[in-house]
Amino acid sequence: ESFEECAARELMEETGLAIENIEFLTATNNVFSDAGKPVHLVVVFMRAVLADPDQLPQNLEPDKCYGWDWYNWNNLPEPLIQPIESVVRTGFDPFPAHEKQ
Repeated sequence: ESFEECAARELMEETGLAIENIEFLTATNNVFSDAGKPVHLVVVFMRAVLADPDQLPQNLEPDKCYGWDWYNWNNLPEPLIQPIESVVRTGFDPFPAHEKQ
C-alpha cells in the first residue's frame, strides 16, 4: 500500500472523509521515552484536498479519539503530540505561501 493509499484509507476509516490530490510532504523520525519505555515513531505527513468540500469529519473511533476539528496551522491547540511539535519547531509549513495564491 502506498503512502497515498494509506492516507486515504486511514482518513476514511477514522473520519469518514474522502480525499483526493494526495501528496507526500515529509516524514519524521521520533524516538522518546514514555513512562520509561522507549518509543520509536516514524510519522509520514501527507497533504490532500477534500473530495467534497462540504464533508464534515465524524468520530468513527470514539474509543481512541475525543473528536476532530479544523485548526489553522499557525494557531494549533496545545499540547501537541511530540512528532507534530518537532516538525512545527523546524519551521515546516505544509501550506507554503506560493501555494496559497
